[in-house]
Amino acid sequence: MLPAEFSQYRQAAIEQFALEKIRVGTWTQTTAKKLAEYEFNILLPQGCATPVNYLFKIVVENKIVGNFWLAKSANSSKTAFIYDFEILPEFQNQGLGTKALDLGCKFAQQQGFSKIELHVFGGNQRAIHVYQKAGFSMTDIVMQRKLEF
Repeated sequence: MLPAEFSQYRQAAIEQFALEKIRVGTWTQTTAKKLAEYEFNILLPQGCATPVNYLFKIVVENKIVGNFWLAKSANSSKTAFIYDFEILPEFQNQGLGTKALDLGCKFAQQQGFSKIELHVFGGNQRAIHVYQKAGFSMTDIVMQRKLEF
């Protein structure tokens, strides 16, 4: 991803992340965007030039079809973490997600990582299916129950 593309990507990714956090009830409508911006600022203080962060545009036949953000995990120097992965809706169901994940895993291995992790929102069955198809397995599941009676 070029620095000129990063600003547009950052804005769209922050908005999408905030919406997902609102949808699952983690954040409120009032605070979500501010919290999402805060997290991006912590994770990417130097934008796309932040060390050990790799931001890619997924391109097929000169069309941008998605985004992929991989970084060194905060927990282990041998583990990569996928912070963001998206195939735009109009390009889904064409095998592009599986192919992009495969390429991302190969890239991570070339960078010296021995494992790759990611987070997926529990209600995102489409993404869970793609990740499992690509060889990912569930490791931790966090569940919640609202106590409104």
